[in-house]
Amino acid sequence: MSKKPLVSIILPTYNRASVLGVCIESVLNQSYTNWELLISDDCSTDNTIEVINHYMVRNSRINGKTHEHNLGLPRNRNAALHEIKGQLVFFIEDDLVLHQGCLEKLVSTYNSFATNDIVIVPRLIENTDPDEEAVRRNVPFYVNKFTGEIFNNYGQDPGSVLKVDMGHACCLYPVDQLRNIGGYEEKAYKGTYCREESDLNMRLINLGFKFYFQPAAVADHNRVSTGGCRLSGRLKQTYYYARNHIVFLLRNFGIRSIYMIPFFLIEFSRRIFVNNLFSKSS
Repeated sequence: MSKKPLVSIILPTYNRASVLGVCIESVLNQSYTNWELLISDDCSTDNTIEVINHYMVRNSRINGKTHEHNLGLPRNRNAALHEIKGQLVFFIEDDLVLHQGCLEKLVSTYNSFATNDIVIVPRLIENTDPDEEAVRRNVPFYVNKFTGEIFNNYGQDPGSVLKVDMGHACCLYPVDQLRNIGGYEEKAYKGTYCREESDLNMRLINLGFKFYFQPAAVADHNRVSTGGCRLSGRLKQTYYYARNHIVFLLRNFGIRSIYMIPFFLIEFSRRIFVNNLFSKSS
């Protein structure tokens, strides 16, 4: 592979016209220039199409596609995955703002390894608090061996490249290997689509892939409360988190899911009880 491979950046979006332009501008500002950007609009009802068309006219490396019907995030990502031309693919989100050297650091880190069976994970600085489980262990990712839950603290800076147990939704992958496993699972995950990226990453891990966290590749993740896969109401979010996590366990942990599901339900119920107790007391 060339030391300056074409990187296909896939940006799925849905009703996020208000933040989409800021994300695209951060791509245009990258110090690494051998990229193409495919913006895949999942049948937005706001003025997302106008934003996409504006940037397509402005830069020939940017392409856009709008679906006639809402596909959901996994199918939207897969549709884009089959159209790109790059050797590497970098999945981003419309509420992400890349620092100028983010893509260059990801590619140079990927090139530093002698194997293609790797995924490079950038540092995401969130506008929400990190998970206490990962903070307590001082790691970017912590996978609970009993419940299978994945706790994140990927805003931390360990100072050097670090091998990690998992990646988040915005990683750099080799395209061919992603296509070989069929991309994202399209039918299993519903609602918020929670765990669809964990499922993809776990299938790669089970094939022998290694994940490396590069804290020098930085992006700001300015989570917004509307559009995308956000669902209103705590009850819906709670239900789909539990439902999708159980599906994730069944799909990826085999016989171990027999004990992991009860452990998860007990721990999840405990957290809900504690959080409700504290919210009432405050």
